Amino acid sequence: LYLLAFCIYFLAYYLIYHNIFGVVPFYLNKVLGSDPLFISYVCISLAILIAISTIAFSFLLRKMDQILPWLHCRMIMTLLPMALQIVLIISLTTCNTVFGGVFILSLSAIAASTMFSGSIHTLNYEMDPDNSAVLISVFNSCGQMAGFLGPLLMATITTTDPDTQHYATVYRGKWAKFFYLMAGFAAVGFMAIVLAYILKPSEWVNREKKTREVKSDDTI
Repeated sequence: LYLLAFCIYFLAYYLIYHNIFGVVPFYLNKVLGSDPLFISYVCISLAILIAISTIAFSFLLRKMDQILPWLHCRMIMTLLPMALQIVLIISLTTCNTVFGGVFILSLSAIAASTMFSGSIHTLNYEMDPDNSAVLISVFNSCGQMAGFLGPLLMATITTTDPDTQHYATVYRGKWAKFFYLMAGFAAVGFMAIVLAYILKPSEWVNREKKTREVKSDDTI
């Protein structure tokens, strides 16, 4: 069951991830009037921010492992960032400044970086180390669908005839619908993990640690 939950989570996560770099910057330009050159610098900065945050979270993960039980630590690193993403996406609907949009994007990028340090990538390896490489390719296939789905949904939902009365208001209202839909996808990803654990808690075991302990005992 957790494999299905991971697929759903990956799809929801990558919808947000691709929105950070591809869709929301377009929103900053079209709706909030940001300069395209400035947006390109923002996207580069976000990529660097994710890289730095991933390293920082890897150190934080080691500290958390010393304090919290394994599963509690992984759930915090998986669910808390997704919950934050839901709040951040919804907050874009009320954002009226480019600075505010960049700030929200920055927080979203930091939250997204947990994916590689403590979240699904880490869980996938720890729960099934022998098959983790194969499984991650399946999860990534589901996730990469979001690279097509996100922009497609954005174009479908936000396309507005320039001759529409009160064009700016209508156009921004359609963007708000798109953001609410993305928040809904994120909520589905969040609930997929929660339900997978509630329905089958026996699957959530750190097999990598058990395997390591067995090998250590054999060596001794």
